[in-house]
Amino acid sequence: MNKILITGGAGYIGSSLLGTSRPGYITVFDNLYWNQGAFVYPLLRSFPFFNESVLDWSDKLKREIERADVIIPLAAIVGAPACDKIPEYSTNVNFNWFTELIKKINSDTLVIYPNTNSGYGSTGQEICTEETPLNPISLYAKTKQWTEDLLLESHKNTIVFRLATVFGWSPRPRLDLLINNLTFTGRRDKKIEIFDAHFRRNYIHVKDICKAFLHTINCKMSNNVYNLGNDHINCTKKQLAETICTTLNIEYSILENKTDSDKRDYEVSSNKFYNTGYRPDIDLVTGIKELDNFYNYLPNDIYQIYYNVITNY
Repeated sequence: MNKILITGGAGYIGSSLLGTSRPGYITVFDNLYWNQGAFVYPLLRSFPFFNESVLDWSDKLKREIERADVIIPLAAIVGAPACDKIPEYSTNVNFNWFTELIKKINSDTLVIYPNTNSGYGSTGQEICTEETPLNPISLYAKTKQWTEDLLLESHKNTIVFRLATVFGWSPRPRLDLLINNLTFTGRRDKKIEIFDAHFRRNYIHVKDICKAFLHTINCKMSNNVYNLGNDHINCTKKQLAETICTTLNIEYSILENKTDSDKRDYEVSSNKFYNTGYRPDIDLVTGIKELDNFYNYLPNDIYQIYYNVITNY
């Protein structure tokens, strides 16, 4: 049975992974940075769980690294806005921690590393593959890319996934992600506003990321880089807004005089990973309906409180 170490296991992807079929003996580390313990407690109590920061390098963490067959390092500050607010801490957890990890890890331990595909930046009309030159713009994208480069160079048993924009419900919900936020806002305000409407993005449901991790472990893959998205739902932000509004029966408007410092505009191919036998399952409409149903269970008078807890940057 595989011994699997998950750092950041109480986060958005980690908590969803804990709720899937279990491919081995799992140990979880998370410092509950976002005060999300109440949301994920039903999951965490089923695993050996250590409430501590990986930056502390406790004896418990060193022991679990030594004994792990698989490490899934999800502990990170995720997203450009969050990293920009706490740049030193973000650099430490997103990159510097890995410079120590490679000194302590066994050579045969599989590392499944989730990068972001925002490193492609703005590429024009070409479809990005794993061979497309990288152009990370934000501190977030840069720190994640530094770590990808470090792991591939220093630990040959590494799988890197360059993730599309993630969406969908998780036991540790996030409402700051693009689809999750637009669905939340649309339900609350009965309308949504978008800008940079022509910008292209690719997406993947959080459960399909978990499926990819399990696929990787079961297929004993190593030492490669894969784009990971659901290519069937690649679309512009305008097309995304149209899908959300049709699903929720609301309207949208385009703000022509507003733009974002995040200039990602690209289409990405995940065919390389699909060629290993993997296929994503969840489309946009299914994910939007899932989110809408989740929001339906929140009393109206705690909407704003709940939103602030989850996205307290």
